[in-house]
Amino acid sequence: MLAQGTMVTTSRYWNICVISPPMYEKSRVRGGYKDVKLNLAEEFFKVQFPDLAVLENLPSEDERYVQRILWQIFYHGETIRERALAGLCLRCYISQNILIACRKIAAYKPGNERPFTYVDLLPFVLNDDGKTLIVLDRDGKNQIMLGANGESRLLEKEGRFFSVEIIRTYNPELSKSQKLDNWVMRRTPQCLELKKYLWSFGYRTPSDWALLCRDIPKTLEPLLEVSDRKIVEVFHAVYRRDRLNSGKQGLSSEPTTKQLQEMIHLLGRQDLVFSTQILIYNLRRIADILRQDKLSKETGSPRTESTEIPEYSGNNFMLNPSNYIPNPNLPPSYSNDPEKMEYQDLQNLCSDLAIEVLSQAIAQKIEQKKLSLAKRKKYAYFAEKFPEGLRLYYQEKNPRNLGEIAKLWGIEWHKARRIFNLRELLTDIQYLSEEIFMNKIIQQQIDSRLQLVSQDPDYLKEVAEAIRGFIYDLAFEEAFSEIFTPKNQSRNSLFAQLLRQYLDNSRY
Repeated sequence: MLAQGTMVTTSRYWNICVISPPMYEKSRVRGGYKDVKLNLAEEFFKVQFPDLAVLENLPSEDERYVQRILWQIFYHGETIRERALAGLCLRCYISQNILIACRKIAAYKPGNERPFTYVDLLPFVLNDDGKTLIVLDRDGKNQIMLGANGESRLLEKEGRFFSVEIIRTYNPELSKSQKLDNWVMRRTPQCLELKKYLWSFGYRTPSDWALLCRDIPKTLEPLLEVSDRKIVEVFHAVYRRDRLNSGKQGLSSEPTTKQLQEMIHLLGRQDLVFSTQILIYNLRRIADILRQDKLSKETGSPRTESTEIPEYSGNNFMLNPSNYIPNPNLPPSYSNDPEKMEYQDLQNLCSDLAIEVLSQAIAQKIEQKKLSLAKRKKYAYFAEKFPEGLRLYYQEKNPRNLGEIAKLWGIEWHKARRIFNLRELLTDIQYLSEEIFMNKIIQQQIDSRLQLVSQDPDYLKEVAEAIRGFIYDLAFEEAFSEIFTPKNQSRNSLFAQLLRQYLDNSRY
């Protein structure tokens, strides 16, 4: 359901998702939440982003810009109220993703057993009332509530908002590729109270450290690098030794600084040099291989791309030492309800269909663009030249930028920019791809359960959002990034490849 990176409704920054009594219809639970508009957040957003606030949807690059600025204000704003209002906008946005994460967790249980619904999970993580202004203390660890009269009060652990905890651990400046959507999806399953609830139903997920304490399966040894096997041996020699000597049982805690330093020393004697952060990264990476191998044996399925990856991000490396997260690089499920659609069974078919759809949308929109230019007196001359300009821009070797194409055509750069308007062209092709894809999967009835689409508007919306995310991740995230790449940098996204193929076949 999560459409990561796609255009986002701007009002998400002032509409917060809060808990409300659930409704039950024909043994099916609905609701459990409601959207509440926060005027304070809306007014603050409009002051900070007057040009963007008037848009109904935010493109991906503007979305990341907004989130980065709000994050910076939350931590470094001039006044404490300004900081709290920036955080309120982020809390609104985060609340929607928490809801999505709970739906995904509730849908994960294999088989027909459904011991709980997503509504049962909401109280653990969707506890933000949207009314209280919150900032963090100087250390960035504790939540401070602001009162109406300017007074402040430290929130006890039990009363802290999970949405603020997500902001506390998020840092968009550490990685340009780190998305807030992904971060929420990673953090939500790691809420301790939520994990305790899930454990009561048998959702026991061994930590990285518990997995690494086990012996490497004989069948897996040949698949590991020699250095990986040495890292595990050193981990056993230090961490497993100390754990056995301590006699502790239960959850495995993260390695101590002393233990990590001893591991680094032992590895150095074998000509393997690591910093603390790189060692933790490699330990988590190996643990992920062990987890995937364990999953493969339990389900009888062959190992594929990992469904989970270690959680780390720059200086946040040490913040969540026992966490592992869903792999955000995998295509999202078409539905959070596996009784309606099991996307994994359709993955290959949908990928092939997506290529067909993208090719069709590219061809259609380029022809429409030519017709549009031909109707405009100032640009009619360039209508027939437009495909050749695209060829120059997207050519595999030594691609030209708009400035170079403008010189070749003998026009000013700003005129070439208006002719191509690549951001608009990509957006048009993206939207058309989503529309065609949606129509095709309904017409072809890839899964008989899709008949439910016509009977359930909410489900139709979920499928549409999933398709939007799937198409974007497959072709357009990289394509949008390419139009901002430095001069002459290669453009080889799936979109670029299909565009070149179309231009070659059309003999432009």
